[in-house]
Amino acid sequence: MIIKKSPMKQENKQTISGRDFEKYFQVKNLKKALEIKAKYEDQILLIAGATDVLVENYEKLHEIKNWLDLSRVKELKFLEVKEDKLILGPLMTHYELKNSQRLKQKLPLLAKAAAAVGSPQIRAKGTIGGNICTSSPAGDTLSALLALDASFKLQSKIDSRLVKAEDFFLAPKRNGLKDNELLTQIEIPLYPEESLSFWAKIGRRKALVISTLNLALVLYFEQGLIKRAGVAVGSAAPTPIRLREVEELMLGKSLAELNYRELGEEVKKRVSPIDDIRGTKEYRENVVRDTMVNALKSIEKRREGGKNAD
Repeated sequence: MIIKKSPMKQENKQTISGRDFEKYFQVKNLKKALEIKAKYEDQILLIAGATDVLVENYEKLHEIKNWLDLSRVKELKFLEVKEDKLILGPLMTHYELKNSQRLKQKLPLLAKAAAAVGSPQIRAKGTIGGNICTSSPAGDTLSALLALDASFKLQSKIDSRLVKAEDFFLAPKRNGLKDNELLTQIEIPLYPEESLSFWAKIGRRKALVISTLNLALVLYFEQGLIKRAGVAVGSAAPTPIRLREVEELMLGKSLAELNYRELGEEVKKRVSPIDDIRGTKEYRENVVRDTMVNALKSIEKRREGGKNAD
């Protein structure tokens, strides 16, 4: 894709692949980005890595009149640990997340999910913020973020608010982001207890595939008992979903006290998949049950072996 623009102007008519556009903004700071978003609201298309946007809009690029390119906003690209939470900027790429030693140490579940996104080229350009805001039920990082109890900072020119991940996803590719807001931060709590996690993506091949199903599980142990739990599933309902009822069934128990098969059945009961080209409803229900069982067995094996990471 070739973008021609005057080096002297930030706002002017652009040509992309031979098509004319009214406005193309490539901003370098968050303040300017928020001002433009406040002015144009839903009449402007955001891009950062653009790995989803250009594919989805390929046949109708000529219909998009206004673009806001956030790729150079350095304020949105960071990874920090502050006291009891890890904070991410939405412009962190999947490649950066999968290779971050700090993330692997603190939240290996998210690093593993990022490593499964697309291909090396997509991971190098695609951002976690894009994955969140696209809000696909099959988004690879979304089940991990749900299981880890993530929250999203949504900011407008005037103010900001913090929204739980499980309240953010509303329907297939629809979310709670207002027309004048940008996603500016992802916050994930860091708990003091020992933790073990599992993430799996089921697809028809190993790479460059949309999930037929993905599942994230994280357990936090205190004196051998499960003090906290996170279970989330993608591509098995209209949105990625967190299964708090299943989590409750595990709290206060040791792994030896859990019936893995029954927990798998509980997960199966709470999903509502569809039939599509990647798999049938029945297939997904059975796979999500079996994947939950495998997740618990994997955590049990690693706990016995004294390994804390995926």
